[in-house]
Amino acid sequence: MKAIKKVCGDDFPVSLRYSVVSKTKGFREGALPDEEYEEVGRDMAESEKAAKYLEDAGYDMLNCDNGTYDISQFAGMEIIVATGSTARVLKSVKGHEKMTEACEYLTGTEVGETVAVIGGGLTGCEIAYELALQGKKPFIVEMVGDLIAQKGVCLANSSYLREWFALHDVPVYLETKLKEVQDGAVICTTKDGKDIALACDSVISSAGYIPTPLTKESSQIHLVGDCKQIGNLRSVVWRAYEVAMSL
Repeated sequence: MKAIKKVCGDDFPVSLRYSVVSKTKGFREGALPDEEYEEVGRDMAESEKAAKYLEDAGYDMLNCDNGTYDISQFAGMEIIVATGSTARVLKSVKGHEKMTEACEYLTGTEVGETVAVIGGGLTGCEIAYELALQGKKPFIVEMVGDLIAQKGVCLANSSYLREWFALHDVPVYLETKLKEVQDGAVICTTKDGKDIALACDSVISSAGYIPTPLTKESSQIHLVGDCKQIGNLRSVVWRAYEVAMSL
């Protein structure tokens, strides 16, 4: 911390994430898997003591993990919940388990050459764009009548992607609903009620996300980020700033 302040200046804020109950058997002593040990730092009193040490050392902000998602122990405190969201699973679609979720693809899961991208929101379109740049053959299946229909997306980004797909002949199936995922194809229903089979090697699901707050919002519990409302980096930062400034 002192080295950071020395280089960046005394007014440069430094935060630290620490845990007093997560696999610790002593100060700077983590436990190994299957090791028997007596865990330290089990209650809020010890947590507050540790926080005081860190505050005295000059840290500007502490991100404390108390080893539990049970927020009842923080009753009476101002609590910020930022537990994010979970991917929407299309359980009504036969063969949905054959799909790769968007985040799985973005974190390294391999896909084939011809890829069906289910969902034409910003994430789905950016995935299709990336696949095309890699030389693969993506196509997009979208339920509504336009790509990137959600609010709050920069017009320059959405317009560019639509025009790029048209220019490079990336197939886009609008007003088309996924019905079934098979080995080697997806079965989709068009707006006219017709079922069509689209051949593909892989299927990526980008069907959106569902907020996962730990609890309901109240006067002392503040939801931030996707656990409150699915958004983007800008909306997350703005909301976090508003909450921080109100405390």
